[in-house]
Amino acid sequence: MDLSPAPLLTFVNPLFHRGRNTSVRRGNRWHGVAQARLQCAAGQPQPTVTLATELRQFSTLTAADLRDEHDPACRTPDGLLDVLQQIYPGFQPDETVTLVHFVLD
Repeated sequence: MDLSPAPLLTFVNPLFHRGRNTSVRRGNRWHGVAQARLQCAAGQPQPTVTLATELRQFSTLTAADLRDEHDPACRTPDGLLDVLQQIYPGFQPDETVTLVHFVLD
């Protein structure tokens, strides 16, 4: 039995809301990961959450796909593209991304 801690899912802007949250990550590293600890503000506990993931091509994403995005600046494809290009220099709209979904009470 694996007793290692769940991987840490880090955030540039760790804003979350109750219910379903989504975070979009470049590539497929997070695809298939079953659970993760969430990076929260300094000094706050890191809750472990169950993840649901899906691989997509960035250019196919719609505002409906992003309605649960944890960061309000990323709830439209254009807004998300701006943020991803800041986080991942050279990011292009034809790249594969992983949508990481999790629920917070």
